[in-house]
Amino acid sequence: MKLHYRQGNYLFHGSPCKTDCLQPRQAHDTEYEAGCQKAVYATDNLDMAVCFALGVEGDENSERTMMPEYGMKMLFKNCHPRYGQKGYVYVLNKEEFVHAMGSQWVAYKSQIPIDIIEIEVDDYADDYCIITE
Repeated sequence: MKLHYRQGNYLFHGSPCKTDCLQPRQAHDTEYEAGCQKAVYATDNLDMAVCFALGVEGDENSERTMMPEYGMKMLFKNCHPRYGQKGYVYVLNKEEFVHAMGSQWVAYKSQIPIDIIEIEVDDYADDYCIITE
């Protein structure tokens, strides 16, 4: 992965979907109002973006959570990452965003990435996932 982006004026957005332009979407966070805005969300933590790039396959009983007590890992409950597929980490200009909370940043208008890093889910799943039933 292009690790030179870890330093500098960049933010990251992880997604299982590839696009040339990220659009603001309504987010839903059960604990924090700052996580419920219609915006493009990004993080200053590249590892966190990778977790979201892994995607999820499951059903209505599935849960995907990222909490500090898990470290830089995504907890998958009754589901799993999109094995055998690709994920995407979008590199974004930090100057286009405002700080929301913690490592979370938001932009209220569409964002064209500086770069799109394609990853293979299988290359990251063991290091970034905790899978439970």
